[in-house]
Amino acid sequence: MTDKQAKWQRQEQAVRATQMAFDLSSEVQKTIKKQAIDEELTPSDMIRKILKLDVKSKKTRQRLSFNLSDEEITELSQRFNVDPDDKRAVKQQVADLLIQHTKTTK
Repeated sequence: MTDKQAKWQRQEQAVRATQMAFDLSSEVQKTIKKQAIDEELTPSDMIRKILKLDVKSKKTRQRLSFNLSDEEITELSQRFNVDPDDKRAVKQQVADLLIQHTKTTK
């Protein structure tokens, strides 16, 4: 079987997978999400681990993300005294602020 055929077969199997969503209490969800973060897994991989199913993905690097409007970027650039067109500088300043925040809240 060629690599292309094998890849197609894996994709076909993935398409046939059934997604399950659960409406659980926020406490149960928080607990599972916290465990996933502690073990550097996604919440879905954590559920697979709890169910004693194969966890095939590699450990994840958890990322924080949120959306900013152009106006908010401008506001933050002024607050941080950086060029509003330099989104990378704004991003770095936000990262520094979040790091500082975690140090003061521990």
